[in-house]
Amino acid sequence: MKKLWEKKSSKVIYQRGIVSFKEELCYHSKKKISYPFFKMEFLDWVNIVPITPEKEVVFVKQYRFGINDITLEVPAGTLDFGEHSPESAAKRELLEETGYSSQELIHLGKVAVNPAIQNNYCHFYLAEDVTLVGEQDLDLTEDIKVELVKLADIDDLIFNGSINHSLVVLALLYTKEYLKNKDE
Repeated sequence: MKKLWEKKSSKVIYQRGIVSFKEELCYHSKKKISYPFFKMEFLDWVNIVPITPEKEVVFVKQYRFGINDITLEVPAGTLDFGEHSPESAAKRELLEETGYSSQELIHLGKVAVNPAIQNNYCHFYLAEDVTLVGEQDLDLTEDIKVELVKLADIDDLIFNGSINHSLVVLALLYTKEYLKNKDE
């Protein structure tokens, strides 16, 4: 499919911290129309599925303002400004949010978070044989409780709605597929 939309202009409507909202005027060459689209720009994100030698997944519980509820998630976060390595961000976020670390991270893939209105990607990593090496080092706005869950119980938690963050579900799906192929 040929790309028919061409960006003609872009203006920042709002910018603060890690988010920027833009209005972009685009022209469709075949339809001969111009239309303003709105885009949210974010830094890329990482989600890490940490598994202990005892086959437990290290989860975090935290309050999420968007849904006004507490969620059960894998450790995750954004790349910092100027940080270009998703793997470095994944190692940092795992240690900061949980106190756990791993000798090796396995990149499982990446997805466009919401390509209709966002510019960023979420990178998925598996951290096997994680060990507790320190205390949490949380950001000012983070209030995170670490919870270990048996790997065998993950599917039930997804299907009963206990794990309802879409990117976490996807990270766990990528992990499940990787582990299945690894064992074959």
